[in-house]
Amino acid sequence: MKTFSFVWIALLSSALSLPAEETNLQIYKVHYADPAELAVVIPMMMPSTNGLVLETVDKTLLVRGTAAQHEVVRQMLRDLDAPPKNIQINVEFETSGESHNREFGVRLAGPVVVYDGDVHGSLQGRFSSRSTTSSENTTQMLVASDGRSASLRVGETVPYIAWLTEYGYRHGYVRYIQIEWREVGSFLAVEPTIVSPGIIRVRLTPELSGRLENGERQSIQFTHLATEVIVGDGQTISIGGFSTDEDFSSKFLIGRGARGESSVTGITLTPRILD
Repeated sequence: MKTFSFVWIALLSSALSLPAEETNLQIYKVHYADPAELAVVIPMMMPSTNGLVLETVDKTLLVRGTAAQHEVVRQMLRDLDAPPKNIQINVEFETSGESHNREFGVRLAGPVVVYDGDVHGSLQGRFSSRSTTSSENTTQMLVASDGRSASLRVGETVPYIAWLTEYGYRHGYVRYIQIEWREVGSFLAVEPTIVSPGIIRVRLTPELSGRLENGERQSIQFTHLATEVIVGDGQTISIGGFSTDEDFSSKFLIGRGARGESSVTGITLTPRILD
């Protein structure tokens, strides 16, 4: 028994006398990620955090650790601090509506007689009304970085601007019910986010944006009507409206063309991840 005890004591003394693995301080520049988030995530991925110290200063990571720990940090930064990918979104508008043309004119009817220098004859009025149904498809393309937002214009003008402004007032987006717009457009804020390889989450938020009479910029985002859809890379989705408020959809997604015709707009989106 004494021999066994002496062996264990010798082994323990030898282990305690081994020098600790040397650590050194290195500075890592962070370009795209949040350094504070990296300081939380990196230790979770370490096989061992013995002697590891992480601090953040502005856009840098100060890391004290062993050579093996520094190698893990470098590998993780290559993945976590990579530049965001761009997402191209092809947008197709399908507009259909009706235009109305009314004409009124007067012309002479029957024989014309000149008597004592005056022209005598009968006049006949002419009135015509014509309705034309039309449909048109147009395509736009926009590019947004992963997790960033880009704006998509819905129509040339906003026929229901007073109703939409009053709607924004009722839901607390603007302080005054009377807003004097000098120029305004209806937009969809499109925010694509890559949630996993080949899978994109697209968030759509209706927005009024323009300039007021005093020149100030004004933007109203109806965030409570934001719609999120999950779509595969290259898959096409249709935006039929904002189902939580069909009355809003019926007014926001209606545009008016250059000739005054009203149109109902249907929108389809096809996002693609760019290499």
